Amino acid sequence: MIRGFALSPAALDDLARGGPVPGDPAAMERGKNILLVHAVVARSRALDHPGAPATADAYRLLARIQQAAPSAAAEALGYPLLGTWASTTVAALNRGEDATPQRLAALAATAALMAGIPVTASFTTSTEMAELPGLGRLLLPGVPANEPVTLLIPTPSPPRAAADSPASPTPHHQPAAAASGPADPTSRHQPSTIGGPVGPPSACLEVAGERFPLPHDLRVTVAVGGARWEGVRDVGFLLDDVDPWRFPGPIQPLGRLSDVEAEAWGAVLDQARGVLKARHPGVARALEGITKVVVPIAPPEAGTRSATARTAYGSVAMSWPHDARSAALTLAHEVQHAKLTMLMDLFDLVRPGARGHYYAPWRDDPRPAAALLQGAYAHMGVAGFWRAERHVAADPEVAHSEFARWRDAAHEACLTLLTSGTVTALGRRFVEGMLETLAAWRAERVPAEASALAHRAATRHRLQWAARHDT
Repeated sequence: MIRGFALSPAALDDLARGGPVPGDPAAMERGKNILLVHAVVARSRALDHPGAPATADAYRLLARIQQAAPSAAAEALGYPLLGTWASTTVAALNRGEDATPQRLAALAATAALMAGIPVTASFTTSTEMAELPGLGRLLLPGVPANEPVTLLIPTPSPPRAAADSPASPTPHHQPAAAASGPADPTSRHQPSTIGGPVGPPSACLEVAGERFPLPHDLRVTVAVGGARWEGVRDVGFLLDDVDPWRFPGPIQPLGRLSDVEAEAWGAVLDQARGVLKARHPGVARALEGITKVVVPIAPPEAGTRSATARTAYGSVAMSWPHDARSAALTLAHEVQHAKLTMLMDLFDLVRPGARGHYYAPWRDDPRPAAALLQGAYAHMGVAGFWRAERHVAADPEVAHSEFARWRDAAHEACLTLLTSGTVTALGRRFVEGMLETLAAWRAERVPAEASALAHRAATRHRLQWAARHDT
């Protein structure tokens, strides 16, 4: 049975003021992904898609794994980037466009490998690679797409009984009888590292009659015969630079990082989390509960960029940050997007079909109401970051100025939303909660020079925007 999600008025108000997401964010993302997987299977079957039989087989295998090793299934089904593939696939199926619902078989293979249960799982290659979502990929030069791949996990040998103790049966997790599909998405099974970074001994992938043994540590990069295994590295976050669905849209994700580059990312992200834990504990806790994956993306011509996909709110896409503080600011900004995306997945804060585009003090283009709300909430997080940093920064004038600019920008956007007629009653309550925090912050003293600097930057942006859009 699928259970609903309730949100008390007090919890909504706390979230509006910048507080935490109530409940278990990881379970919420896993539940969303399971519902999307249900939809992939159902739509491929209803449309008689050529990949529907393989998709249904993968669904049944996932159900068996969930019964035999629920933590491993939860980890595979909760991987944030699964949501991007699944939602894109459902949309493509509905539009009659090319879609690969049978990629679900690769996810089932991932779950089997994480569980370490003896099973044979079949899926197909992408061009020159076999992918195991959330774990990595096997590069296979010259191998075309849609070649059969078989994951082979042998039955482990039972341990020898100690000489001075009687032999006793060794319990093994065996696949349970086939079920209809992955169970209740609100299941409280917590993801674990069972088989995650460490796979079962002797597991291998068989492609075109050749077997490629997988490394026991699946997070590494290693040559495997004439192929190469590239694992998703664990640097405190999972640094995913291999999943083809790792970021939707026009922003280009970076290709495979070198080991040196990955270590540098790990170091700066670790330092950034140190900044957050020391001076922004609420942000640090939110990040710990929500964000699992970092996707490196190409930088803009100047500065940095970052984004959180609606379909994968447990991941952050970001370009290389300037330093630990820059990385911490990016994470503080993006976790706000993640929190609000989770809420907007469940409740309408903006009227469905609302029209109109509005000025956003942080963008060069007019924004629809839902995007303006997202930006306002994220920049309230930015203002909160600088509010704390201004008291410890080596450049206090910059920090004070940034605080003043973004608290005022978020405040302006909230007022725009309230007068636009686009927010629902729940959305109005949420925006009014934001305004409570922002009004208190606007009453805080900022040095005159920093305040003037913020005002000049805001005015310049408004004038440039007006000139660009002839308003």
